[in-house]
Amino acid sequence: MKKQVCILTKSLKDHEYCVAGIDMFSSNWVRLVNSADGDACPKEFLDDKNIKILDIVEVEFKSAVPYHVQKENWLIDENVPVQQMGSLKLSQLTYSHPLDKPEFIFGSKGNELENAEVKKLNHSLEFLEVKNLILDTSLKGDGRHHYKVGFIYKGQNYNLYLTDPEYRNEDFDGIRIPNAKVVVSIPPMPYGENDLFYKFVAKIFT
Repeated sequence: MKKQVCILTKSLKDHEYCVAGIDMFSSNWVRLVNSADGDACPKEFLDDKNIKILDIVEVEFKSAVPYHVQKENWLIDENVPVQQMGSLKLSQLTYSHPLDKPEFIFGSKGNELENAEVKKLNHSLEFLEVKNLILDTSLKGDGRHHYKVGFIYKGQNYNLYLTDPEYRNEDFDGIRIPNAKVVVSIPPMPYGENDLFYKFVAKIFT
């Protein structure tokens, strides 16, 4: 099955890409995955040099493969090359796929979700307008980078992990963006000792 998808994210996941976009026919979210368990796309599947964010690509899919809360997952056919069809401006995209406007991000004020909260959801991607965004990409005391992004959404402060490769760089540490649009996502399975589902920012648009 072929779909034309406007690419919104190519975020980092296990050294591959977590790719999501908007179906140009239905305006629904599509997450491109490489297995029924939601494995990320190989980097070579979407060539960095030729396929960029907001490009429209034609992709051959084998089937829909919803996995836990990630209802948007579609299994790619790696044997069929991706075809680039054109590109959109952000304003054009938001005209055909308006921004989401939930009261709280994934239904809660916090930066993570418990299993009971996730069970109430029927989606794992949201496209939002936020204010007073600030990047935290500095080196922490444990010698590792913990890339995070803080912002305000509908009066509520959030501080989420960042997987957008464009901004995972120390040069962006402390950068403030008064108004931005972001794609936020949640993983299909919990992480850590407390079994929490951490919200994260997969793409920042300025």
